[in-house]
Amino acid sequence: MRVFVTGIEGFVGGHLARHLKERGDEVYGIHYAPPGEELPANLFPCDINDFNTLKKALEESRPDWIIHLAGISSVAEAEKNPIPTYEVNTIGTLKLLIAVHQLMLPCRILLISSADVYGRGDRPHSETDPVQPLTAYARSKYLAEEIARLYYQTWDMDIVILRSFSHTGPGQAERFIFAKVASHIAKVEQGKASPILEMGDLEVRRDYTDVRDIVRAYISALENCPAGETYNVTSGRPVRLRDGVEILLGLARQKIEIRQGVSEKRPYDIPFLSGNPEKFHRATGWTPKIPFEKTLSDLLEYYRNR
Repeated sequence: MRVFVTGIEGFVGGHLARHLKERGDEVYGIHYAPPGEELPANLFPCDINDFNTLKKALEESRPDWIIHLAGISSVAEAEKNPIPTYEVNTIGTLKLLIAVHQLMLPCRILLISSADVYGRGDRPHSETDPVQPLTAYARSKYLAEEIARLYYQTWDMDIVILRSFSHTGPGQAERFIFAKVASHIAKVEQGKASPILEMGDLEVRRDYTDVRDIVRAYISALENCPAGETYNVTSGRPVRLRDGVEILLGLARQKIEIRQGVSEKRPYDIPFLSGNPEKFHRATGWTPKIPFEKTLSDLLEYYRNR
């Protein structure tokens, strides 16, 4: 397969590029920032909103599959910068679909949305649940979904939408909680940081899946899911953030103290976010294979080796 990945320089994109190469696929990708490591792919420097460059990259690569990862993924960053968030996550998706349509590419498109579109709830969300996007990030992703549905319904484009729940693993940026903790542990062990970890609310609960399992899920979706459908991609096992932090601290070679400050309640906070994975499992047979403890151990080793 010829596979085109937007945002290939990102956390999931790097894992995806390597996995596709191992499968024997021909990998292409666009990147906004320079990749932090060498990727086994044919790369095009391109802002997702640079329509002409994007269209040219698609025309040159003529992919069988497109996996759309490019976007602003930090909720906090999106709240601070809502205009570029909508420009990248929503308008960028529109430009991608327009380019594919104008080129009449007979390709399959995987749109990676987010579980954040569901908003709050006290039970695992199913795909039939109403959405309640509470942040600029969540709204930008849901609007991208709606654009994708329009192109599926109007132009019969082959599009599948995945709502990914939380995932982590080696290579994740420090702005995400478990990567932040792993990085701090590694710095303490190297004598570069104080053995005190400042944390916010650790009672939040989220489903977590290893990024390497997530990559398998994306391939399974492309191979098995019918066009026009929306699926949760999730472990279905909510984890309290405190429990994950304590697993990491238990792997540390030095004692590290947690200092939890008073967390300001924000109107968009979601204390519990979990998903029902049954629809995706029925369609693909996919289930996560990597235990959460190994995910965190590998994440810590990644930061120790940096």
